[in-house]
Amino acid sequence: MHARDAILSAIRAAAVPAAPAAPPAPARPAYADGDGMHEAFLRVLAEVGGEGVVRSSGQSVEALVNGWFANDRRGVLVVRGRFAVAENGAVYVDAAELETRNSIVLAEHLVVVVPYTAIVPTMHEAVRLMPVDSPCGWFLSGPSKTADIEQSLVFGAQGSRTHRVIFDRG
Repeated sequence: MHARDAILSAIRAAAVPAAPAAPPAPARPAYADGDGMHEAFLRVLAEVGGEGVVRSSGQSVEALVNGWFANDRRGVLVVRGRFAVAENGAVYVDAAELETRNSIVLAEHLVVVVPYTAIVPTMHEAVRLMPVDSPCGWFLSGPSKTADIEQSLVFGAQGSRTHRVIFDRG
């Protein structure tokens, strides 16, 4: 008998009980209205170090970006997000929207523009919206952060140093 066969026989003979069923998905958070999800999203985004706004009809995306970066667009990447998730301040960005995949992690400053109506309350609902034909995509929430053993927090080590989201009312 080969070692592989002996190992598989021992596993089969062990009669390990079945794993318990996964708990049901948590109840969907209740929001007073559609704007409640945007407020929750913006609050969580700020908690993780990002910044977000809802674009008013008198503003252009270009004007908002120029205001944030004082007309110095070096290292700034503006991308389209497919949808936002209120519970964790994340936006789904599909690689198909980018010229090159690595641009998302090479940008020093990331601005994600999301349609105002493209928001869901939970990741459970967000996963259902992910395109099945996309080869790559990311849920992004806040700037890149990492810390070493001495608890020295560094922004931008593996991605953008700043992360901003614009909800576009279109």
